Amino acid sequence: MAKRFGVDDVIKYIFLPDGIESDLEDGDDDEEKMYVDDDLVDPDYNPAQDINAGQLEIEVEESGSIDEKEDQVLLSCISSETDAEEDQTNTQQKKKYRWRKKPYTFPDVSFKGEFSTPPDEIPTPLQYFKLFLNDDCMAYIAEQTNCYALAKDGKVVGTSAKEIEQFFGILLFTGMFPCRAYTTYWSNFSRFPLIADIMSRNRFQDHLRYIHFNNNAEMKARDHPDYDPLFKVSPLLKRLRDAMSQLEPEERHSVDEQMIPFKGRSGIKQYIKNKPHHWGFKVFARAGMSGMIYDFMVYTGKAMKLPGNLGVAGNVVMRLVNNLPEDKNFKVYFDNWFSSVDLVCLLKQQNIWSVGTIRSNRLKGCTLKTDKELKQHGRGSLDYKCDDTEGVSIVKWCDNKAVHLISTYCSIDPADKCKRWSVAEKKRIDVERPYVVKEYNQHMGGVGLCDMMLELYRTDIRSKKWYMRIVYYCLDVAVLNAWLLYRRHLAQNNQPSYLPLKDFRSSIASALTLAGKQKIKKRGRPSLNDESTCSSKKTKKALPVTDVRYDGLHHWPHHIAKRMRCRYCPSGYTRVQCSKCLVGLCLNERNNCFMAFHTK
Repeated sequence: MAKRFGVDDVIKYIFLPDGIESDLEDGDDDEEKMYVDDDLVDPDYNPAQDINAGQLEIEVEESGSIDEKEDQVLLSCISSETDAEEDQTNTQQKKKYRWRKKPYTFPDVSFKGEFSTPPDEIPTPLQYFKLFLNDDCMAYIAEQTNCYALAKDGKVVGTSAKEIEQFFGILLFTGMFPCRAYTTYWSNFSRFPLIADIMSRNRFQDHLRYIHFNNNAEMKARDHPDYDPLFKVSPLLKRLRDAMSQLEPEERHSVDEQMIPFKGRSGIKQYIKNKPHHWGFKVFARAGMSGMIYDFMVYTGKAMKLPGNLGVAGNVVMRLVNNLPEDKNFKVYFDNWFSSVDLVCLLKQQNIWSVGTIRSNRLKGCTLKTDKELKQHGRGSLDYKCDDTEGVSIVKWCDNKAVHLISTYCSIDPADKCKRWSVAEKKRIDVERPYVVKEYNQHMGGVGLCDMMLELYRTDIRSKKWYMRIVYYCLDVAVLNAWLLYRRHLAQNNQPSYLPLKDFRSSIASALTLAGKQKIKKRGRPSLNDESTCSSKKTKKALPVTDVRYDGLHHWPHHIAKRMRCRYCPSGYTRVQCSKCLVGLCLNERNNCFMAFHTK
């Protein structure tokens, strides 16, 4: 026969060990003594409601032990309390929005920031570049490079900050004059003096092999919770991001992803189908309308830790806009991979206004016309709804396809017309366009503009180190940001003319390789550049390929002003040169090297 327990019995089993009532005596005052604290907090407190609404009855077999009874009762109570807490948490996280089709109330979003006065004397390109990668950064890289070479191979590289600058200057030159193999710059067939006269090929290879940016002894193991996949380059990334944070931001910013081209082996390599470079390292960046990058982060995979509860995409946006000053009314634009209703509301709380496309499954209950209904009204048809409490507007516009847009500062008005190609009419027609679409199209392309300018002179030197691609990216971004800052200062001073990016980058590269440095010392005989000597030419002429040398066509001797060494006999000097092979050859009474050279 089962024994029934009332509320009083259950409370005794839960709160008192082994059913013992301690100092309390049986009587009417026991319950009042046990709940004296709850009575003080809430006079209407009912202890029976904590267990269940109503009389709780639990059947326990008489053969069971007292401990088993207590465990069953305790587990039942804990389970009910946990369910109640989860329901409360879900209710707090599930925010309700009231969508209504009514005129949108436009907030005051006038920009309250401005750029400071530019310097009276415009700095040099090198000085702009060193705002991002300064002398301390070069000295740190040189120190880590020397330590790494000694620890790995026991080799004393003995590099310095000046030599690291020369190495970076050569990398900038290679982006402007790309070659499939970097050894081509030192080859006799295609020697490039701007590079070959600065650093020898072997010395360049040593720097490419041993250059380092962090101490490997401080690297955490892969299974460590604080393991950083970007540890190898984290000091360089931090230095560049800190420098970017000091830039005065523009009013409008776009958040988008970039790709650093890379097809080697790396655990953080990504594949994006719709990018020009499908394989590489994914970078999330925040750029202004000018293309200047103000913050970025390299994506390291799903395990990347970011603060916030908006998902990876929303947390990325909040991380990138973290450095924007509040109460300045900045505007941020992003695509449907990032956007959500919760994200734009959270940005609005920081006085950061936003516009973005949004996916149809993230509308938080906002029901709009279907694609079929909009297409029946033709191109330019739309539907919209607003939430007055949060000040959010969602617009669905039909162009070739239907697209959803969300904004916290604009909606459909004032509408205008845009030109679109009509396949049926074979001409461009006017299509009604809501204002939010115009805002998005005009200001979303900052990161894309940056990508285009980076691609013009991208540094591309093959290396066995996967992280060197990220280093090249940082180098190119530093040059691009320096150029855009230089153009901003000229515009503020009403100076319309400026150096093109090509010339600006060339000036930085030349200054890095030559400013405060000397060229490598030549071995062997002195050059003809020294007027006091008349020895071999500065660059040794390469022999023509065999097919040209022995083709028997248009090889004519002609006289030159300065004598040069004969390429056939070991000790001869001559003033006769082959017009096609461009090599000096003896042609006199004693030697006819000209004929011998061209005879197979």
